[in-house]
Amino acid sequence: MADEQREAGREDAPGTVPEPCPGDCGTHATRMPPASVPGASVEAQRARILDELLQDVAFQLDAQGRLSFLGKPWERLTGMLVASWLDRPLVDVFHPEDRERARRLLDAAASQRSLAPREELRIEAAEGRGTRWVALSARALPAAPGEVVGTLVDVTSRRRAEEAVTTRERYLEVMVEVQRRMMPHQRPMDLYGAVVEPLGHVADASRVYVFEMHRAPDGTLLASQRAEWCAPGVPPNLEDPEMHGLPLMEALHPEQSSRLMRGQPVQALPRGFPDMLAPVLEAQGVKSVLLLPLHVHGQLFGVIGFDNCREARPWGPVEVNLLSGAAGALSLALEQRTDNALRMRTETTLRRTEAGVHLLIEAFPDPVMVHVGDGVLLSVNPALVQYLGYRDAAELMGRHVLELVRPEDRGAAQLHLGQALEGQRSARAVEMPLVRRDGEVVVADLVTLAVVVDGAPARVTVARDFTERKRTQAQLMLTDRMASMGLLAAGIAHELNNPLAYVLSNLDFLHGTVGPRSRPLSHDELLECRQVLDDAREGAERMRQIVRQLRVFSRVDDGKEEAVDVHRVLDSVTQMAASTVRARAKLVKEYGEVPPVQGNEGKLFQVFLNLVINAAHAIDEGQSESNEIRLTTFLDDGGRVMVVVRDTGHGIPPEHLRRIFDPFFTTKASGVGTGLGLSICDTIVNGMGGHISVESSVGAGTTFRVALNVAPPPPPKDAARRPGA
Repeated sequence: MADEQREAGREDAPGTVPEPCPGDCGTHATRMPPASVPGASVEAQRARILDELLQDVAFQLDAQGRLSFLGKPWERLTGMLVASWLDRPLVDVFHPEDRERARRLLDAAASQRSLAPREELRIEAAEGRGTRWVALSARALPAAPGEVVGTLVDVTSRRRAEEAVTTRERYLEVMVEVQRRMMPHQRPMDLYGAVVEPLGHVADASRVYVFEMHRAPDGTLLASQRAEWCAPGVPPNLEDPEMHGLPLMEALHPEQSSRLMRGQPVQALPRGFPDMLAPVLEAQGVKSVLLLPLHVHGQLFGVIGFDNCREARPWGPVEVNLLSGAAGALSLALEQRTDNALRMRTETTLRRTEAGVHLLIEAFPDPVMVHVGDGVLLSVNPALVQYLGYRDAAELMGRHVLELVRPEDRGAAQLHLGQALEGQRSARAVEMPLVRRDGEVVVADLVTLAVVVDGAPARVTVARDFTERKRTQAQLMLTDRMASMGLLAAGIAHELNNPLAYVLSNLDFLHGTVGPRSRPLSHDELLECRQVLDDAREGAERMRQIVRQLRVFSRVDDGKEEAVDVHRVLDSVTQMAASTVRARAKLVKEYGEVPPVQGNEGKLFQVFLNLVINAAHAIDEGQSESNEIRLTTFLDDGGRVMVVVRDTGHGIPPEHLRRIFDPFFTTKASGVGTGLGLSICDTIVNGMGGHISVESSVGAGTTFRVALNVAPPPPPKDAARRPGA
């Protein structure tokens, strides 16, 4: 009966649930009547409704580990059809590095009858969705030996947030350790060796090295490698003759050399360097490079470099700033060691580096506070002062950390501080409300770690703001709306001008007809005037509708969700984009019978306007008779409203399709697109609990599918008059 299950999955037929079969007959599926059909069992109805409502993916494996049942949420999680995975091993969907762990967990589940093993693993979703994290839980099915049932729960958002916080913590801890090693009382003989290894680990680099500058007999400025750390499997270059006596300034572009001389970082891919250096980097397997200058007494003394041999990715601004701080600490240590004549000046400077944590805190982009004892604030950085709305850091010095927290949250905050003091690693508090000077509450993710400041124990708390991120996201959405409005400005003017022209023309006719005259109007003349007035009223109504569409599209009250007629939204979109579409394609509407959806009318207008404009831009002008943009609506088998926007344009290359929803990614010419449109569409649709997907073939066109939730039915009109209501 496994074939029946697979066929049901291919048809997306509702009402198919797994039915375990004892003995050796295997797992099979029974087709049950839909929940709305009389005679459907309560269990069958419950199973179907739960499959539609639950976010978790339920599955069942046969004795060979192949999928015999798979819940509908699988498609939302992976972007892949249920039918394409039935009768395939579940372990195949997991990341290769996690596949063996998944296999062990499922084997353990098949052999244990009481407990359900659980692990968080990575799966490989459909192209364009990337790697996702899921919590895999499984348990043996007693009635069918060797078979397993379980769930997959999407935990991607939490894992990514934790990874971002962990990265910041890791950098801060390593920077503190590097600063500590550079202090005079424990400075090692091998300064470079004390720095390159921890920096290599924290920066996730393949190779970290130090070059020193020196002069050739003819005065040419050369560079020679003095130290190196390599990740496992990465070949060293320290003994390579080409890495000694290298004319580094000539091997760089003039602007790159100038940046190093000014004390600024340089990073690029191998092809971003001149021909003298690029082949050397490529031969070493380098895919991206970061160079940080080492300045001693105001002169370029050398560079500390970071190679990435795995991927051509840049280091982020926060990473570069923190690594530059470590390079600065190394420069100060070199300054003292290399010039005895300036010993006093160097010692004074190095005493300041004993407070290296303070220097890092001052430059840190997130709000940071240092507190001692049971929570008395010792210092705060400018980002925290601004975040909490104070004028000066002095207003916060000496206050207790708990004064920045609402009274009802102080117990949780005290527990967080205690964990940081007692634990070996940093402690984290997710979404802790903080009170600004003006009484406004902001929400932050707090990370606290224990450090030593001026020889005494202290704690550093870093706050990552969620409030500003939400405001920025809202501003980006509004910006994208206004950009779309600008693209449509000429078309909107044309749409307003036509009805305005015949309204004015009809009014001129009436003015001439009913003006001062020597005789009353005849019956035919009165009928003609009535027709002219009707035409003028129709034109005015058309202008009113256009203005209404503009107001809906540009309004900023984005938080309100209600029942929305998706057909009315699509009609408004097609009217607004008519002038853009008209020169490129025929616009075909293929509407089905669909209920209202739960959402925000202005946001949905923005989503579908973006999709229609993109579809039009994928078709060259002047070919409207041979191309079309088709808008289709229907209710899918899962009970969600589907809106399909299909065009016959150029299509999207596979290498671009997987990045199509990335922020700021665009294939349009500079100044034509911001790269925000599809990213914002994805954010809006997901925020409403829906899903957006894309299919495309070069030369054959593109199809976007938007799945939206049906709006709940309105409460009965007499609900307010019911007893106890």
